[in-house]
Amino acid sequence: MSQDETNTCKLAAVDDAQARHGTGPQLISPKRGAMILAAAAYVLGGGGMLAWLVFLVLGPLFTVPMNLTTPGRLLVDTFLCLLFFVQHSFMVRRRFRVWLTRIVRADFHGALYASAAGACLLLLIVLWQPVGVPLWIPPASVRWIAAAVFLSAGAVGWWGSRSLGEFDALGVKPALRAMENGAPTGNVPFTVRGPYRWVRHPLYLVSLVIIWAGPVFTLDRMLHNVLWTLWIVIGATMEERDLVNCFGEAYRNYRKTVPMLLPRSVRPLVKDIGNEQKDWF
Repeated sequence: MSQDETNTCKLAAVDDAQARHGTGPQLISPKRGAMILAAAAYVLGGGGMLAWLVFLVLGPLFTVPMNLTTPGRLLVDTFLCLLFFVQHSFMVRRRFRVWLTRIVRADFHGALYASAAGACLLLLIVLWQPVGVPLWIPPASVRWIAAAVFLSAGAVGWWGSRSLGEFDALGVKPALRAMENGAPTGNVPFTVRGPYRWVRHPLYLVSLVIIWAGPVFTLDRMLHNVLWTLWIVIGATMEERDLVNCFGEAYRNYRKTVPMLLPRSVRPLVKDIGNEQKDWF
């Protein structure tokens, strides 16, 4: 087997399922349906993420009154978080994607995933039930430091998303390409660049920093932060198994050298892998 083959994730199970079912009846048409799905990914996926970031900084700007006790409100908030976690983790699993090819071609999976995730985020924000007054109101100096950390984490997140090449967080580009010529998405090369040289999941680390850098410290917000922290750690662990199945020995060797979430060195731990990608630092 060549070096290129060992460093390429072919997603064989999804590709094989697409080959078997791709010509059958589909819920989303390659033309009009794909345009609607792409628009939904931008509106729901992008809008949900932006709304969540505002929520982290300012807290809930409005709420739907439910006349619940404090335990009832916390229970609703827990359910809203779990709804997002289940959707986010379930839809990305390979077994679900293989099944989904029966009714939705693989090129549309990313945009459908982003749309569903954004819808769950918007539902969380709209129905979120605040509880009590702030547990702690940080002084102005701490709020400025938190704001600087928040923005710095966002910059690292941008760096991480750009460092692996073409950035398509909403999964829209494969759907639009499929509209034009029906070309498959293609193999995914194993690439290590940018912050991935320090930790294996820099975007998860950025998410943790952003969550805890928010200046709102109410009881419901602490519940949000704890639940999201647990989910990110569990989600990263689950994703590790998919990445090993995807890239095999290349990822196993990478995992032996680079930690999952917490960097342990100021200097990068590995050299760039995938030099054909554009250099983003």
